Order: sequence, then structure tokens, then C-alpha cells
Amino acid sequence: MSLQPVSGDAAGFKAALGSFAAGVNVITLRDDEGRPLGMTATAFSSVSADPLLVLVCMNRSTRSYEQVAATGRFGVNILAAAAREVSDHCSRPGSDKYLAPEWLAEHSEWHAPALAGALAYLDCETERDVTAGTHAVLIARVRAIGLDTAAPLEKEPLLHFRGGYRQLQRTAPQPRPLATSVKEYA
Repeated sequence: MSLQPVSGDAAGFKAALGSFAAGVNVITLRDDEGRPLGMTATAFSSVSADPLLVLVCMNRSTRSYEQVAATGRFGVNILAAAAREVSDHCSRPGSDKYLAPEWLAEHSEWHAPALAGALAYLDCETERDVTAGTHAVLIARVRAIGLDTAAPLEKEPLLHFRGGYRQLQRTAPQPRPLATSVKEYA
């Protein structure tokens, strides 16, 4: 068996969680002057389809969190692999994370900035802000949705695994065996 115990501290915890492959997202918002900002995040999940709810985890010590807490509005941009530059820009701690105009896709019904390099965009309004250690778990209602409809099957997602970006490997679809009874579907 190759699975072995490691230290039960923050380092072991981070190493274990780094083993979870995750899509890369940029959380977008506007500063007090309306300028678009972004923050790279992998802690994002759907919560409910009725009503449309998602959750995002943000470090409470960041300026991005302070702005989202004040306005209650943010966007979730699910990045395509080609948007790695935007992810890198928005992941630098404590740096200027203003978004370049050429990275944006504006639409009148969206409140938060949307990224042109996203596979999908969710315009969100915070419903609950739950303190969880150093982070806030934001549960938000999705107010508007944007999808990249240009050749959607050819575009790959931007993924993160064990400290680096990864790509999906395309394989031929494998036929699934047919169930022989209803119990096999349960």
C-alpha cells in the first residue's frame, strides 16, 4: 500500500488538498471606483439548482473579500485553459489585480466583471457569509449566466493539481455495460 500517514498539521492538510484536481476560477469584482479586479480561486462549488446557488471560499484578510463583503456582488469565471495568463495575474498575493480591458467581456445585465477567457460566467449576489477559520464561505444566488458558445467542445478547462496547471487527456469514449436490473442503477 502506498498511502501513508503524514503530519496532521497545515502542511499535511495542504498537501492532501493539493491532490484534489480542481477547475480554476477567477472571482471578479469592482473596487470602490468601479475598476474591475480579479482573484484566482479553486474553492468553488454548486449548491443548488432551485434556487440557483453557488459557494465560494475567500480568505477574510484579503482586500477582495473586504470588497465583496461590502457590496455583496461578485462574478465567478470558470476559466478555459487559454486564460492561464489571467489566472496567474489574479493569483499573486497582495499584488495589483486590476483586470486589463482586453480580458473583459461586458454585458449590460451583468453587475460583476466577466472574463472573455471564461468557459462560463456566473453573476452572483451574496446571500450568506459564514466565517470558517481564516476564510469566509460565501453562499450566493446566481443572478445571471454567461456561456462561451463558440466551439464549446474544443475548449479545455484550466485545471490545477498538486501545485501546477494540468490538462485533460482526451481518450476514446468507452462503452458502458448495460445494467441487468433496476437495482444496478441505484
